[in-house]
Amino acid sequence: MKMLVHMKKKITEQNGFTLIEMVIALFIVSVVMAIALPNLQTAGANAAQTGCEGNQKMIRAALTEYYLTNHQYPPETDTAGILNDLKTNGYIDSVPTCPSGGDYTITITPTSTSTAGTNTNGTTTTSTSTGTTTNSTMEVKVSCTAHGELGD
Repeated sequence: MKMLVHMKKKITEQNGFTLIEMVIALFIVSVVMAIALPNLQTAGANAAQTGCEGNQKMIRAALTEYYLTNHQYPPETDTAGILNDLKTNGYIDSVPTCPSGGDYTITITPTSTSTAGTNTNGTTTTSTSTGTTTNSTMEVKVSCTAHGELGD
């Protein structure tokens, strides 16, 4: 009976972790954090870049749709004006913002291609006085100050 009381007393006195158990648990948690934290940081950066790339593709698609409908690009010369024009005319629902805080830049520049001689199928092209034909097209570039030009 005396032994039973002594064992009961000893069991009730042990209500906590030892210092060694705490140190081992802390070590395990730190190793897991050291492995997981770098992966979590790069995942956030990759997500921001992917979001920015999606925004740039959406702006390019909206500009293409605007061009196909109106046979010209928006007349505004600044990016904010172009984006607001696309929003006002219903080509985008809202003006996109970069997840990393960058600003979008839209440049629309004319490009011209000159050819002389024959087409790729072997037929002769229409000639001008210089013997070449010129096709004028517009090149649209959408880029971000934080990520640059992404997508195609």
